[in-house]
Amino acid sequence: MIAVSMELALIALTVLCLLLFLGGVQIFLVFGLWAIGFHTIVPGFPASNVSVLAFSELESFTYVAIPLFVLVGDLINRARISEEIIEFSRACIGWLPGSTGNTSIGCSAVFSAITGSNAATTASVGKALHPIMDEEGYDDDYAAATIASGGIVGTVLPPSVLLIVYGVMYGLSVPDLFIAGIVPGIAILIGLVVVNTALSRRHEYGMDSSNFQFQPRRVLETAWQAKVGLGTIVILLGGIYIGLFTPSEAAAVAVFYILVLSVALGKITRLEQVVSACFTSLLLIGVILPIIVVAVAIQQNLSFLGIQEAVSEAILSLGSPWLVVLAMMLIMLATGSVLASVPNIALTVPLLTPAAMELGLDPITWAIIFIISDAIGFITPPYGLNLYIISGITDIDYMEVTYEALPYLAMLIGVWTLFFVFPELNVLA
Repeated sequence: MIAVSMELALIALTVLCLLLFLGGVQIFLVFGLWAIGFHTIVPGFPASNVSVLAFSELESFTYVAIPLFVLVGDLINRARISEEIIEFSRACIGWLPGSTGNTSIGCSAVFSAITGSNAATTASVGKALHPIMDEEGYDDDYAAATIASGGIVGTVLPPSVLLIVYGVMYGLSVPDLFIAGIVPGIAILIGLVVVNTALSRRHEYGMDSSNFQFQPRRVLETAWQAKVGLGTIVILLGGIYIGLFTPSEAAAVAVFYILVLSVALGKITRLEQVVSACFTSLLLIGVILPIIVVAVAIQQNLSFLGIQEAVSEAILSLGSPWLVVLAMMLIMLATGSVLASVPNIALTVPLLTPAAMELGLDPITWAIIFIISDAIGFITPPYGLNLYIISGITDIDYMEVTYEALPYLAMLIGVWTLFFVFPELNVLA
């Protein structure tokens, strides 16, 4: 039983951390302060436990896949193949109304399947296609919102970095998670294309689609031109799905493939390009892994306080499965809109998993449902990472982009609800 003074100290610590978070202090520092403060206040939790936790959490070999996947994406960018992927995407879906808007969504799907990162996808596609959409008569805000929304495909569609993090944290098979993400990822992709096609037809955006016709020969030609990027996808996903590679091994082979082919084709000509890509990978992993450690520490602390059990019991006490689903969706939308992905996975999943199991969801299906909710958070204020990224790239006001993203947000919530209420739709899970 925790003493009253200890309870007050924890409340004061929590309020302080909340104020720091609202004041814009980095999430790692806020979480770290709370975790260390908890170990200082509560007996039986020595500070040395944090270092033990860090070692035990990060010794998993699967985490090696994260910097390698980031390196794959950065090498692809430095190999300057974005134009080739754009032409391939245009050949596949550029014949629909809203040609370049749909091309940007298709590019996002291809880039995400290479990089596994929504942020990298949004930045790459935004730099390449937003100026073109502007020239073709798209409203600036709408073009930015379309690219930001397309960037979330990489969160669900394999090989998503977040699926790797989720699998390692909760002991699930990463290849199984990759397979389970295919159907929802494709559903989201189709939904984005449908929304953009409808809005482009209504507002006469990019109505130059008549200049493009669907020609299988053109698809094959552009696929060959984009062989570096598309070949990387084949290695990553094909190697994992047939059991030839683990995710980490597949990423390592993909890095080797990109380097060899890009150097041979003259796309990478300087050692500096490779060194810079490696530095970017190390920089990002230096941001992600500390957050994972402190988030898992907080997860353990909350479990000790019984908060996770209390939240789960409160949700299940609603009785009706529909009310339970509604409560879970509201919680996921709230946490996804204010927390970064890794802390959200570490803190929210344990709160809701017991309720998900009571609803009859298996761990793999539930993981994908949660990751979709996290993806929605990338275009939901106040966090909305993709909105911030595209706003910074295009110098368009954040709230204006947010407003134009509402139709995409509504579609995403609809797809998410569909897979939550009817989980059997995800046949590959």
